[in-house]
Amino acid sequence: MNLENSMGSVRAAKGLLLGTTLLWTMPALAQDTDQQAAGPLETNAIVVTAQRRAQRLEEVPLAITAQTGAQLSEAGVDDIRDLGNVVPGLTFTTQGAFAAPTIRGVQSTVAIAGADSPVAIYVDGVYQPNQLANVFELADIERLEVLKGPQGTLFGRNATAGAVVIHTKKPSFTTTGSIEVSEGLYFGGSSKTSTDTTVKGFVSTPLIPDVVAASLSGFYEYIDGYLTDDRTGNRTGRVDKWNLGLKFLIQPADNLEFLVSGSMSDRTDFAAMATQPLDGNSNSQFYPDAVVPTEPWHVATELERGGNPTRTKHKALSLKGTLDLDEVGTLTSITAWQDIKARITVDIDAAYSPQCTAVFACIIYDEDYPEETFQQELSFASEQFGAFSFVAGAFYYRDSHFMGNGIQPLLRADGSVDPSETYAVEFDATIKTRAWAAFGEVNLDVSDRLHLIGGLRYSREKRFGIGDAVPYFPTTGAVISDSWTPRLSVRYDVAPDWNVYATYSKGFKSAVLDTTGQSNNFAAPETITSYEVGAKGNFDAFSFSLAAFYYDYTDLQVQFFDGSATILANAADATIYGLDGEFTVQLSDSFSLRAVGSWLPEAKYDTFENGVAFALPNTPGGMSQVVLDASGERLLKAAKFAGSLALSYEGTLGSGEMDGNLTVAHSSAYSFDLLGRVRTGPYTTVNAQLGYRPGGGPLRLAIYGKNITNEAYFTSALLGNQADAPVYAPPRQLGVRLQYDF
Repeated sequence: MNLENSMGSVRAAKGLLLGTTLLWTMPALAQDTDQQAAGPLETNAIVVTAQRRAQRLEEVPLAITAQTGAQLSEAGVDDIRDLGNVVPGLTFTTQGAFAAPTIRGVQSTVAIAGADSPVAIYVDGVYQPNQLANVFELADIERLEVLKGPQGTLFGRNATAGAVVIHTKKPSFTTTGSIEVSEGLYFGGSSKTSTDTTVKGFVSTPLIPDVVAASLSGFYEYIDGYLTDDRTGNRTGRVDKWNLGLKFLIQPADNLEFLVSGSMSDRTDFAAMATQPLDGNSNSQFYPDAVVPTEPWHVATELERGGNPTRTKHKALSLKGTLDLDEVGTLTSITAWQDIKARITVDIDAAYSPQCTAVFACIIYDEDYPEETFQQELSFASEQFGAFSFVAGAFYYRDSHFMGNGIQPLLRADGSVDPSETYAVEFDATIKTRAWAAFGEVNLDVSDRLHLIGGLRYSREKRFGIGDAVPYFPTTGAVISDSWTPRLSVRYDVAPDWNVYATYSKGFKSAVLDTTGQSNNFAAPETITSYEVGAKGNFDAFSFSLAAFYYDYTDLQVQFFDGSATILANAADATIYGLDGEFTVQLSDSFSLRAVGSWLPEAKYDTFENGVAFALPNTPGGMSQVVLDASGERLLKAAKFAGSLALSYEGTLGSGEMDGNLTVAHSSAYSFDLLGRVRTGPYTTVNAQLGYRPGGGPLRLAIYGKNITNEAYFTSALLGNQADAPVYAPPRQLGVRLQYDF
């Protein structure tokens, strides 16, 4: 990391932007499997684009989980937070309402504007930076790939832990589509009985035969609310969300393609941050008017509808062009713009007590997180030239992320907040990011069995802030973060159907500023060095992927929240090693079994002398903040074991077709705080689905269940000096689904 006031990176970034604009007619590297020049692929092969070209899954010397949209739906994975049920090594938790996925123990506790997750999320080749907007449904998914380990060479920015790469459905030159309606019911334990109504659809049609096609996708979901407001006994936790996507596929020539995509979404969610005090630990308990919830799925607050509302609006536009140069390679350009409006209001003490709030011992926090981004990638994937092929490209990223912080807002009679009203304390800041990178990777076939890969990326990011308390921060100059991230891989084909591999790679995550704008504090960049060995095979009735890995993790970025301000720090270093894998067996013509698992025997802070926690006893003024030596302690949210078993069925019943899936997922315990007090115990969930197509036709009827055993576990927590405040995962849901394909 360098601290300087140089404008060199800005000039370079502007030059890159100008160059890519002028070269727009030569768009590069496709990430869609039907647009890559990678040789013939078997129709039954699992195809991925983890190396920016279409390849059989077993050919890629990385740990990857690939799932189609249909496979995700059958396993009950309708929301990105459900991915941990089918992806070994991935736990998709949240930090409050902020997405905070963990891959192999690598994750971030930083949940402020301008801070990126170490798990990079891409949708149709476009990087998704906003962690409040990265909790979304998987509605029109064509294919999903989860790449484990640092992806700093090809997938770039801040992919220290890995990348989630999502491909949505494209327009086609034949009229096709589907519509699906689901009606679910939440119930069980201490939850309220609540309906869940979901409608989603996709339709595609040609506009000009073989030249222009268009598609329209839509999603809507409404949940009454399965939470109980302990103040009134009424239902709360309403969720109301929708999105629309419109795409145009333009093919003016056989070797030239443009994909224009636009989308917009709106989400109001009173459940994502529905915190409650764990074991009643809230400082509001000391006030006579307090209502402190103690059961799962019970809440209390002074805020509207008895919950902490999260509201996000997302607009996006992208243009992707692909030019296939015969016998040379494929050139692709991806240009994207996103506008995200996000706002959260949260009762930090996770309970109801106007008296506690009146004396500022309990805090209500209102935060505004609008963000606007622009990104441009230009890259080239060559054809195979004898034993040699390569990928090269450049990337530019510009981001402006505002954070408005309001403490103790004036509340209307219904508990809602009017942003125009006065806050007791208010401070704002804007973080501006300018980033660019250049990357390349070379593939060499030493022999028919021995294959080598060498890659390198140079990344440079500049961040600075403009705030109220500190007008320009850091005052020493903008934070410049730069790094070279290499990758070296060797793969040996033991037989045509299976191979062994070894990969060395590095990852880099840029510096994070104190977005509250109250200080010059920042967390320095973090780096990770990865060593991985593995084996993959794909046989007629059996496939497997197994990887062993060792991580040397340095300068981990961590965040602590004292109830009103953010504290940033770096843990010096950590060590992680373990195993993960997945196995699929075709038991018969109708039944198949899939097993996935991740084991992390070691995931600890080697040196972390300045850890922050909040110690008991709680008091009317809150818990005391303590600085502790967490060296040797286990990393936060790093489960020692997580895995699942899925039994699938496809067969006939009478004149119709039947399909079914039963997925049992288990996770061992993990902690959210350094003292281990806020800790979710081991939990097991059961999801199931059974579908039937009468006459094998376009209509499918299904029944489904999620969390059938009604396991009460939490995968999110908001920690501060006033309360231990987790959020419980949804209770049992059973429902019916009607799907029509055409």
